[in-house]
Amino acid sequence: MRLSNFLRTHSAQILTAWDEFAATVAHEGRSLDQKALRDHAGQILTSIAEDLETPQSDAEQEEKSRGEGPRSASALDTAAETHADTRMVSGFAIDAMITEYRAMRASVIRLWTSAGGGRDHDNDMRDLIRFNEAMDQAIAESVARYTDQTKKSTDLFIGILGHDIRNPLGTISMSAHLLVRSGQLPAQAAEAIINSVVRIKQVIEHVVDFTRAQSDGIMPIAPQPGDLVTQFGKILEETRVRNPKTVLRLNSRGDFHGSWDEGRMGQLLSNLLANAISYGAPGEPVTVRMWESKDQVFFSVHNQGKAIPVKEREQIFKPLVRGVVLEQEERREPSGLGLGLFICQEIVRAHGGSMGVESDASTGTSFIVSLPRTAGTKVAALA
Repeated sequence: MRLSNFLRTHSAQILTAWDEFAATVAHEGRSLDQKALRDHAGQILTSIAEDLETPQSDAEQEEKSRGEGPRSASALDTAAETHADTRMVSGFAIDAMITEYRAMRASVIRLWTSAGGGRDHDNDMRDLIRFNEAMDQAIAESVARYTDQTKKSTDLFIGILGHDIRNPLGTISMSAHLLVRSGQLPAQAAEAIINSVVRIKQVIEHVVDFTRAQSDGIMPIAPQPGDLVTQFGKILEETRVRNPKTVLRLNSRGDFHGSWDEGRMGQLLSNLLANAISYGAPGEPVTVRMWESKDQVFFSVHNQGKAIPVKEREQIFKPLVRGVVLEQEERREPSGLGLGLFICQEIVRAHGGSMGVESDASTGTSFIVSLPRTAGTKVAALA
Protein backbone atom coordinates (compact mmCIF):
# COMPACT_ATOMS: atom_id res chain seq x y z
CA MET A 1 0.00 0.00 0.00
CA ARG A 2 1.39 3.40 -0.98
CA LEU A 3 1.97 5.62 2.02
CA SER A 4 -0.30 8.46 0.84
CA ASN A 5 -3.22 6.05 0.49
CA PHE A 6 -2.43 4.58 3.92
CA LEU A 7 -2.57 8.04 5.51
CA ARG A 8 -6.03 8.60 4.06
CA THR A 9 -7.54 5.19 4.81
CA HIS A 10 -6.00 4.73 8.26
CA SER A 11 -6.26 8.31 9.55
CA ALA A 12 -8.58 7.28 12.39
CA GLN A 13 -6.05 4.75 13.68
CA ILE A 14 -3.18 7.25 13.36
CA LEU A 15 -5.14 9.99 15.12
CA THR A 16 -6.07 7.64 17.96
CA ALA A 17 -2.35 7.04 18.53
CA TRP A 18 -1.84 10.84 18.39
CA ASP A 19 -4.58 11.33 21.02
CA GLU A 20 -3.05 8.74 23.32
CA PHE A 21 0.38 10.31 23.14
CA ALA A 22 -0.78 13.95 23.35
CA ALA A 23 -2.70 13.11 26.53
CA THR A 24 0.58 12.02 28.19
CA VAL A 25 2.43 15.27 27.46
CA ALA A 26 3.01 17.23 30.68
CA HIS A 27 2.26 20.93 30.43
CA GLU A 28 1.18 23.78 32.68
CA GLY A 29 -1.90 24.76 30.70
CA ARG A 30 -5.50 23.67 30.94
CA SER A 31 -6.67 20.08 30.56
CA LEU A 32 -7.62 19.23 26.97
CA ASP A 33 -10.40 16.98 25.72
CA GLN A 34 -10.00 14.65 22.74
CA LYS A 35 -11.06 17.29 20.22
CA ALA A 36 -8.53 19.79 21.58
CA LEU A 37 -5.76 17.19 21.76
CA ARG A 38 -6.36 16.19 18.16
CA ASP A 39 -7.03 19.75 16.88
CA HIS A 40 -5.38 20.00 13.43
CA ALA A 41 -3.62 16.63 13.34
CA GLY A 42 -6.07 15.34 10.74
CA GLN A 43 -5.42 18.33 8.48
CA ILE A 44 -1.67 17.84 8.89
CA LEU A 45 -2.00 14.21 7.77
CA THR A 46 -4.15 15.25 4.80
CA SER A 47 -1.66 17.89 3.71
CA ILE A 48 1.18 15.33 3.95
CA ALA A 49 -0.81 12.83 1.87
CA GLU A 50 -1.42 15.53 -0.77
CA ASP A 51 2.27 16.39 -0.72
CA LEU A 52 3.23 12.74 -1.32
CA GLU A 53 0.94 12.67 -4.38
CA THR A 54 2.39 15.89 -5.83
CA PRO A 55 5.37 15.50 -8.20
CA GLN A 56 8.46 17.31 -6.90
CA SER A 57 11.95 17.88 -8.22
CA ASP A 58 15.06 16.97 -6.24
CA ALA A 59 15.57 20.65 -5.42
CA GLU A 60 12.00 21.00 -4.13
CA GLN A 61 12.41 17.91 -1.96
CA GLU A 62 15.63 19.27 -0.49
CA GLU A 63 13.96 22.59 0.33
CA LYS A 64 11.14 20.75 2.08
CA SER A 65 13.58 18.68 4.13
CA ARG A 66 14.98 21.99 5.45
CA GLY A 67 11.50 23.30 6.22
CA GLU A 68 11.65 25.74 3.32
CA GLY A 69 8.99 24.21 1.09
CA PRO A 70 6.51 26.42 -0.78
CA ARG A 71 3.30 27.58 0.88
CA SER A 72 -0.11 27.33 -0.69
CA ALA A 73 -1.03 30.67 -2.24
CA SER A 74 -4.65 30.32 -1.06
CA ALA A 75 -3.91 29.35 2.56
CA LEU A 76 -3.65 32.09 5.17
CA ASP A 77 -2.30 29.64 7.77
CA THR A 78 -1.16 26.07 7.35
CA ALA A 79 -2.51 23.34 9.61
CA ALA A 80 0.90 23.13 11.30
CA GLU A 81 0.89 26.88 12.03
CA THR A 82 -2.60 26.76 13.51
CA HIS A 83 -1.59 23.73 15.56
CA ALA A 84 1.26 25.79 17.03
CA ASP A 85 -1.18 28.56 17.95
CA THR A 86 -3.51 26.20 19.80
CA ARG A 87 -0.68 24.41 21.59
CA MET A 88 0.87 27.67 22.76
CA VAL A 89 -2.48 28.93 24.10
CA SER A 90 -3.03 25.58 25.83
CA GLY A 91 0.28 25.86 27.68
CA PHE A 92 2.38 23.34 25.73
CA ALA A 93 6.10 24.12 25.70
CA ILE A 94 7.74 24.15 22.28
CA ASP A 95 9.71 20.97 23.01
CA ALA A 96 6.48 19.17 23.95
CA MET A 97 4.94 20.24 20.64
CA ILE A 98 7.95 18.96 18.71
CA THR A 99 7.72 15.66 20.60
CA GLU A 100 4.15 15.30 19.33
CA TYR A 101 5.45 15.39 15.77
CA ARG A 102 8.12 12.83 16.60
CA ALA A 103 5.42 10.57 18.03
CA MET A 104 3.26 11.01 14.94
CA ARG A 105 6.19 10.17 12.67
CA ALA A 106 6.95 7.01 14.66
CA SER A 107 3.27 5.98 14.79
CA VAL A 108 2.77 6.37 11.05
CA ILE A 109 5.86 4.33 10.17
CA ARG A 110 5.04 1.61 12.71
CA LEU A 111 1.39 1.28 11.63
CA TRP A 112 2.24 1.46 7.93
CA THR A 113 4.88 -1.28 8.11
CA SER A 114 2.52 -3.42 10.22
CA ALA A 115 -0.09 -3.03 7.44
CA GLY A 116 2.38 -4.24 4.81
CA GLY A 117 4.16 -1.03 3.88
CA GLY A 118 7.78 -1.24 2.81
CA ARG A 119 7.54 -4.34 0.61
CA ASP A 120 7.73 -2.37 -2.64
CA HIS A 121 11.29 -1.28 -1.97
CA ASP A 122 11.76 1.46 -4.60
CA ASN A 123 8.36 3.13 -4.31
CA ASP A 124 8.04 2.70 -0.56
CA MET A 125 11.53 4.03 0.09
CA ARG A 126 10.71 7.07 -2.05
CA ASP A 127 7.44 7.55 -0.16
CA LEU A 128 9.20 7.28 3.20
CA ILE A 129 11.75 9.92 2.21
CA ARG A 130 8.99 12.22 0.98
CA PHE A 131 7.00 11.61 4.17
CA ASN A 132 9.93 12.61 6.37
CA GLU A 133 10.51 15.73 4.27
CA ALA A 134 6.86 16.71 4.66
CA MET A 135 7.03 16.10 8.42
CA ASP A 136 10.13 18.30 8.63
CA GLN A 137 8.25 21.02 6.78
CA ALA A 138 5.32 20.79 9.22
CA ILE A 139 7.67 20.94 12.22
CA ALA A 140 9.44 23.98 10.76
CA GLU A 141 6.13 25.77 10.22
CA SER A 142 4.97 25.01 13.77
CA VAL A 143 8.25 26.08 15.36
CA ALA A 144 8.41 29.30 13.31
CA ARG A 145 4.85 30.21 14.30
CA TYR A 146 5.41 29.33 17.97
CA THR A 147 8.59 31.42 18.03
CA ASP A 148 6.87 34.35 16.33
CA GLN A 149 3.98 34.25 18.80
CA THR A 150 6.43 34.10 21.70
CA LYS A 151 8.18 37.22 20.40
CA LYS A 152 4.86 39.02 20.08
CA SER A 153 4.04 38.11 23.68
CA THR A 154 7.45 39.37 24.74
CA ASP A 155 6.91 42.68 22.93
CA LEU A 156 3.53 43.02 24.64
CA PHE A 157 5.15 42.36 28.01
CA ILE A 158 7.77 45.03 27.33
CA GLY A 159 5.04 47.48 26.32
CA ILE A 160 3.11 46.88 29.53
CA LEU A 161 6.22 47.40 31.64
CA GLY A 162 7.23 50.47 29.68
CA HIS A 163 3.88 52.21 29.84
CA ASP A 164 1.61 50.89 32.56
CA ILE A 165 4.25 50.79 35.31
CA ARG A 166 6.63 53.63 34.44
CA ASN A 167 3.85 56.21 34.19
CA PRO A 168 2.49 55.66 37.74
CA LEU A 169 6.06 55.76 39.07
CA GLY A 170 6.54 59.13 37.39
CA THR A 171 3.38 60.35 39.08
CA ILE A 172 4.61 59.19 42.50
CA SER A 173 7.94 60.96 42.04
CA MET A 174 6.33 64.19 40.82
CA SER A 175 3.83 64.15 43.68
CA ALA A 176 6.63 63.73 46.24
CA HIS A 177 8.46 66.78 44.80
CA LEU A 178 5.25 68.83 44.87
CA LEU A 179 4.56 67.88 48.49
CA VAL A 180 8.06 68.99 49.50
CA ARG A 181 7.72 72.33 47.70
CA SER A 182 4.33 72.95 49.33
CA GLY A 183 5.69 72.15 52.79
CA GLN A 184 3.35 69.19 53.30
CA LEU A 185 6.16 66.62 53.34
CA PRO A 186 9.65 66.80 54.89
CA ALA A 187 12.46 66.54 52.35
CA GLN A 188 13.94 63.56 54.18
CA ALA A 189 10.70 61.59 53.88
CA ALA A 190 10.39 62.50 50.20
CA GLU A 191 13.96 61.35 49.55
CA ALA A 192 13.07 57.80 50.62
CA ILE A 193 10.06 57.81 48.27
CA ILE A 194 12.05 59.17 45.32
CA ASN A 195 14.95 56.74 45.87
CA SER A 196 12.48 53.86 45.94
CA VAL A 197 10.97 55.06 42.65
CA VAL A 198 14.46 55.21 41.10
CA ARG A 199 15.25 51.68 42.27
CA ILE A 200 11.96 50.29 40.93
CA LYS A 201 12.61 52.01 37.59
CA GLN A 202 16.05 50.40 37.46
CA VAL A 203 14.56 46.98 38.07
CA ILE A 204 12.00 47.60 35.30
CA GLU A 205 14.72 48.76 32.91
CA HIS A 206 16.73 45.62 33.67
CA VAL A 207 13.76 43.33 33.07
CA VAL A 208 12.85 45.13 29.83
CA ASP A 209 16.43 45.01 28.54
CA PHE A 210 16.88 41.37 29.56
CA THR A 211 13.63 40.37 27.86
CA ARG A 212 14.45 42.32 24.70
CA ALA A 213 17.97 40.88 24.53
CA GLN A 214 16.61 37.34 24.94
CA SER A 215 13.96 37.95 22.28
CA ASP A 216 16.02 39.80 19.67
CA GLY A 217 19.35 38.11 20.35
CA ILE A 218 21.21 41.41 20.84
CA MET A 219 20.63 44.67 22.69
CA PRO A 220 19.17 47.33 20.36
CA ILE A 221 21.34 50.47 20.14
CA ALA A 222 21.18 53.82 18.31
CA PRO A 223 24.77 55.16 18.02
CA GLN A 224 25.40 58.89 17.70
CA PRO A 225 28.67 60.89 17.60
CA GLY A 226 29.76 62.08 21.02
CA ASP A 227 32.47 62.47 23.62
CA LEU A 228 32.48 59.53 26.02
CA VAL A 229 34.34 61.34 28.79
CA THR A 230 31.68 64.07 28.81
CA GLN A 231 28.91 61.48 28.96
CA PHE A 232 30.62 59.66 31.80
CA GLY A 233 31.13 62.89 33.74
CA LYS A 234 27.35 63.41 33.77
CA ILE A 235 26.74 59.89 35.05
CA LEU A 236 29.24 60.34 37.86
CA GLU A 237 27.51 63.56 38.96
CA GLU A 238 24.14 61.82 39.01
CA THR A 239 25.62 58.92 40.99
CA ARG A 240 27.19 61.31 43.53
CA VAL A 241 23.76 62.81 44.21
CA ARG A 242 22.31 59.36 44.94
CA ASN A 243 25.37 58.22 46.94
CA PRO A 244 26.72 61.26 48.82
CA LYS A 245 28.86 59.15 51.17
CA THR A 246 30.83 57.51 48.35
CA VAL A 247 33.88 59.19 46.81
CA LEU A 248 33.73 58.85 43.01
CA ARG A 249 36.75 59.68 40.85
CA LEU A 250 37.17 60.02 37.08
CA ASN A 251 40.66 59.82 35.58
CA SER A 252 40.88 60.23 31.81
CA ARG A 253 43.70 60.82 29.37
CA GLY A 254 43.36 61.23 25.60
CA ASP A 255 40.65 61.70 22.99
CA PHE A 256 37.32 59.97 23.62
CA HIS A 257 35.31 61.09 20.63
CA GLY A 258 33.47 58.33 18.77
CA SER A 259 30.04 56.94 17.96
CA TRP A 260 28.07 55.15 20.66
CA ASP A 261 24.55 54.96 22.03
CA GLU A 262 24.73 57.65 24.70
CA GLY A 263 21.81 56.27 26.72
CA ARG A 264 23.24 52.76 26.71
CA MET A 265 26.71 54.02 27.64
CA GLY A 266 25.18 55.87 30.58
CA GLN A 267 23.31 52.74 31.59
CA LEU A 268 26.51 50.70 31.31
CA LEU A 269 28.54 53.00 33.57
CA SER A 270 25.64 53.51 36.00
CA ASN A 271 25.26 49.75 36.46
CA LEU A 272 28.98 49.25 36.97
CA LEU A 273 29.12 52.10 39.50
CA ALA A 274 26.13 50.70 41.40
CA ASN A 275 27.83 47.30 41.49
CA ALA A 276 31.11 48.83 42.74
CA ILE A 277 29.33 50.82 45.46
CA SER A 278 27.31 47.80 46.60
CA TYR A 279 30.21 45.37 46.78
CA GLY A 280 33.15 47.69 47.47
CA ALA A 281 34.70 48.34 50.86
CA PRO A 282 32.86 51.07 52.85
CA GLY A 283 34.64 54.42 52.84
CA GLU A 284 36.92 53.51 49.94
CA PRO A 285 36.67 55.47 46.67
CA VAL A 286 35.31 54.10 43.41
CA THR A 287 37.47 55.09 40.46
CA VAL A 288 36.64 55.28 36.76
CA ARG A 289 39.78 55.27 34.61
CA MET A 290 39.71 55.97 30.87
CA TRP A 291 42.41 55.51 28.21
CA GLU A 292 42.41 55.15 24.43
CA SER A 293 44.17 54.06 21.25
CA LYS A 294 43.64 55.01 17.63
CA ASP A 295 40.63 52.76 17.01
CA GLN A 296 39.48 51.90 20.52
CA VAL A 297 38.62 53.44 23.86
CA PHE A 298 38.94 51.66 27.20
CA PHE A 299 37.63 52.27 30.68
CA SER A 300 37.59 50.49 34.00
CA VAL A 301 35.52 50.80 37.17
CA HIS A 302 37.56 49.94 40.25
CA ASN A 303 36.65 49.41 43.89
CA GLN A 304 38.53 48.14 46.92
CA GLY A 305 37.21 45.22 48.93
CA LYS A 306 37.32 41.46 49.14
CA ALA A 307 38.15 39.65 45.92
CA ILE A 308 35.44 37.99 43.85
CA PRO A 309 35.95 34.22 44.17
CA VAL A 310 37.22 32.59 40.99
CA LYS A 311 34.14 30.39 40.65
CA GLU A 312 31.86 33.40 41.02
CA ARG A 313 33.78 35.33 38.36
CA GLU A 314 32.75 32.68 35.89
CA GLN A 315 29.07 33.24 36.71
CA ILE A 316 28.54 36.96 37.40
CA PHE A 317 27.85 37.92 33.78
CA LYS A 318 25.07 35.35 33.52
CA PRO A 319 21.49 36.60 34.01
CA LEU A 320 19.73 36.21 37.36
CA VAL A 321 23.03 35.68 39.21
CA ARG A 322 23.89 37.89 42.19
CA GLY A 323 27.17 38.14 44.00
CA VAL A 324 27.66 37.32 47.64
CA VAL A 325 27.00 40.43 49.73
CA LEU A 326 29.38 40.81 52.63
CA GLU A 327 27.69 41.70 55.87
CA GLN A 328 29.50 44.91 56.65
CA GLU A 329 28.28 48.01 58.39
CA GLU A 330 26.74 50.72 56.18
CA ARG A 331 26.61 48.38 53.19
CA ARG A 332 23.68 48.88 50.82
CA GLU A 333 21.99 45.58 50.06
CA PRO A 334 21.52 45.11 46.31
CA SER A 335 17.81 45.20 45.48
CA GLY A 336 18.04 44.07 41.85
CA LEU A 337 17.37 40.79 40.15
CA GLY A 338 20.94 39.88 39.25
CA LEU A 339 20.64 41.32 35.74
CA GLY A 340 22.92 44.36 35.99
CA LEU A 341 26.21 42.80 34.85
CA PHE A 342 24.47 40.69 32.21
CA ILE A 343 22.95 43.86 30.73
CA CYS A 344 26.35 45.59 30.90
CA GLN A 345 27.85 42.75 28.90
CA GLU A 346 25.01 42.88 26.36
CA ILE A 347 25.46 46.63 25.87
CA VAL A 348 29.19 46.15 25.30
CA ARG A 349 28.54 43.25 22.91
CA ALA A 350 26.01 45.30 20.91
CA HIS A 351 28.69 47.98 20.42
CA GLY A 352 31.21 45.40 19.21
CA GLY A 353 33.33 45.57 22.36
CA SER A 354 34.46 43.22 25.09
CA MET A 355 34.29 43.16 28.87
CA GLY A 356 36.18 41.38 31.63
CA VAL A 357 36.88 41.46 35.34
CA GLU A 358 40.06 41.37 37.42
CA SER A 359 39.81 40.84 41.16
CA ASP A 360 42.47 40.48 43.85
CA ALA A 361 42.36 40.87 47.61
CA SER A 362 45.27 43.34 47.64
CA THR A 363 44.40 45.50 44.62
CA GLY A 364 40.60 45.28 44.59
CA THR A 365 38.19 44.63 41.73
CA SER A 366 38.13 46.21 38.27
CA PHE A 367 35.59 45.72 35.50
CA ILE A 368 37.37 46.57 32.24
CA VAL A 369 35.61 47.50 29.00
CA SER A 370 37.03 47.84 25.50
CA LEU A 371 34.95 49.61 22.83
CA PRO A 372 35.55 50.45 19.17
CA ARG A 373 35.27 54.15 18.38
CA THR A 374 32.47 53.28 15.98
CA ALA A 375 29.78 51.05 17.47
CA GLY A 376 29.59 47.65 15.84
CA THR A 377 33.18 47.61 14.58
CA LYS A 378 34.99 44.42 15.55
CA VAL A 379 37.81 44.84 18.05
CA ALA A 380 40.22 42.45 19.69
CA ALA A 381 38.84 40.85 22.86
CA LEU A 382 40.39 41.76 26.18
CA ALA A 383 43.05 39.34 27.37
